[in-house]
Amino acid sequence: LAFESLSVIINALTLLEVGQVSVCSFGEQMQLLHPFQQQFNEESGARILRLCQFQQKKTRIAQFLETCIKMFLSARQQIPGSINSETAQLLLIVSDGRGLFLEGKERVVAAVQEARTANIFVIFVVLDNPNTRDSILDIKVPIFKGPGELPEIHSYMEKFPFPFYIILRDVNALPETLSDALRQWFELITAADQ
Repeated sequence: LAFESLSVIINALTLLEVGQVSVCSFGEQMQLLHPFQQQFNEESGARILRLCQFQQKKTRIAQFLETCIKMFLSARQQIPGSINSETAQLLLIVSDGRGLFLEGKERVVAAVQEARTANIFVIFVVLDNPNTRDSILDIKVPIFKGPGELPEIHSYMEKFPFPFYIILRDVNALPETLSDALRQWFELITAADQ
């Protein structure tokens, strides 16, 4: 599902001629699979498929975001004739969305906010179980208030740190879902410009 989603996303962005596209894998460590400066082609896609192993056991999403922000800002400075602070960039994260608070909720929330401040619009594509078994929507987390108090149980998605996310169970729904998300992104950019 991850590979199919990535393929659909890259093809859509290429057809839309959105500009430069970069691809990274992440988990415990982030790996740059395709840099912004290279034209994306079939060889790029084959290399990405070969390098993605899905073997990392932990997700360091804050570290990933912090590194991406630096990459995006650097790429923004490379654009000839652009006004750096006004260039809107889009970061699509494709993941199962689990275990995001490994580095601490505060660090993750701060990284998400830093991306927004840097004019990077983040859409999190949550790959969920198509059989609705073990769905991310079923995950519950305890929220501890204070010593001696019983924790409150909340839905994981209630505390999800990304304000813009898509829960995807069927890759065939991705084009329509992604186009809706991109439309919202364009509306936000247009509203911010006015």
